[in-house]
Amino acid sequence: MSLKREMRMLKRLMGIGAKDDKQVQKTYEEHEYLDAYSRHTDMRVEEDPHEAVGGMWEEIGQLQFDFLVNEGLQSHHTMLDLGCGTLRGGRHFIGHLNPGNYHGMDISPKALEFARLLVEVEGLTDKSPHLVLSEDQNLQFNEFADQTFDFILAQSVFTHLKPEHIEECFAHIGRIMHEGSAFYFTFFQGDKHEQTSVKDFRYEPSFFEELAAKYNFDFEDCSERYVHPRSQVMVKVKKKK
Repeated sequence: MSLKREMRMLKRLMGIGAKDDKQVQKTYEEHEYLDAYSRHTDMRVEEDPHEAVGGMWEEIGQLQFDFLVNEGLQSHHTMLDLGCGTLRGGRHFIGHLNPGNYHGMDISPKALEFARLLVEVEGLTDKSPHLVLSEDQNLQFNEFADQTFDFILAQSVFTHLKPEHIEECFAHIGRIMHEGSAFYFTFFQGDKHEQTSVKDFRYEPSFFEELAAKYNFDFEDCSERYVHPRSQVMVKVKKKK
């Protein structure tokens, strides 16, 4: 099925409808940030499931996949796609990994609704992906008790999180990592911490370096081998031995 036909069918199934800026602003004024962001993402998914996760659906989806394969991701590995959204990258990972080895988590019910439909439309149901809603809307990973993952990816996640949310992730992610696990994430780099819109943030690299040191991780800048079209910086952290 062509991409255009696939999008038309999924939009019909989900009932796409546009939301205005006033409604978005009101959402952030009336709700805690992560709850507001979840609701805003739901709105964006209803408007356009591809643009809801940043657009450039084919290019950035393939970029994520090619990067992790070059980093050593093989079919037998287990993976957590943190903030999997509507499976811009996830659709590639699901097809690559052995059945049951892909786990995607998001705080947007509508994104996961679209993701589950996409799995069916693209014939990936036999890969048995696990798509998990973060009902607590936090980064403590209680959804994965007693599980660890070989690869963890947070593509375009920290770009939309406040400092306290990112630190919460660093404080708890070690619980789902073994000694050989790698956690990859992207961020927008700036000269200082700055909120540039209701849902976009920039950080100095030193912010992440300090968190890595605090929570006993090795820090590696992977930007030279991950050239993002919007200049997001890719970082890899692993547990210190």
